[in-house]
Amino acid sequence: MPETQLTEEDYTEGKIDILTLLVKAGLTTSKSEARRAVQQGGVSVDGEKIADIATSFTKEKIQTDHLIVKKGKKNFRKIV
Repeated sequence: MPETQLTEEDYTEGKIDILTLLVKAGLTTSKSEARRAVQQGGVSVDGEKIADIATSFTKEKIQTDHLIVKKGKKNFRKIV
């Protein structure tokens, strides 16, 4: 599974929102495309569908649990 390594600059106040996460992982090319994907129900994190574009994840959660982000049926990324 492809991995995406996040850096300190990717976080805002120790958190990263789902739209930025999708762009950084390369699953979408822009935040507007990411917004549409979330609103249409095509994004899940660790098997749970994301319905709110304001969803964010803390740096600690990502570093300890490693997120699996899925867009559509076949696009996966492991976030570390």
